[in-house]
Amino acid sequence: MFPHLKGFNLKQWIDENRNDWGQRRVIWQDSDFIAFVTRGPNRRKDYHINPGDEIFYQLEGELNLHYLGTDKKQEMAVLQAGDLFLLPNNVPHSPRRREGSWTFVVERIRKAEEWDRFIWICENCGNKLYETTVRFDDPSNAVANATQAMKADSKLATCNDCGEVLSL
Repeated sequence: MFPHLKGFNLKQWIDENRNDWGQRRVIWQDSDFIAFVTRGPNRRKDYHINPGDEIFYQLEGELNLHYLGTDKKQEMAVLQAGDLFLLPNNVPHSPRRREGSWTFVVERIRKAEEWDRFIWICENCGNKLYETTVRFDDPSNAVANATQAMKADSKLATCNDCGEVLSL
C-alpha cells in the first residue's frame, strides 16, 4: 500500500501531541495540498490573501474568521466545532482563534509564480496600512515572516488617514 493511502486518525494525533504544540503543525504538503492543524489563541491582525481556495474545519472551540467582503466591508463568519467552511481564493481573511480552538486547514500548494499577500487594515477607518507578499512554502512561518516588517517599523502600523495605530 502506498503510504499516502494509509488512514490517519487526526483526533488521536492531536491528543498525543496536544502538550507539545506550537501555533500550527503541518500534516502533509507532499501532494497537491497542504494540510495543517492550527490552534488558539492567536492575536492576528493581518488579512491573508491566498491565490487558491481554503477549507477550514473547526475541530474544537470557536474560530472567528474575519474577512473583507466585495465592498471591502469587514465581516465575520463564526465557526463552531464541527463547522466546515470553504473560503474562495483571493478573499482577504483573518482567522482569529480563542484559547482551546483547534482548526484543520487544507490549501493547495502554490504554483511557482504564485505569492500570498498579507494586508493590515486600520481598525478605526478601514484604510489599508501596509501590504506585503511572501512565498507560502511553509505554513508554519508564513504569517510570522509577513508580520516582521510591521513589528519593526511602527510607522507602517499608523494610519495615514485617521492617525490610529494598529496594536500588534
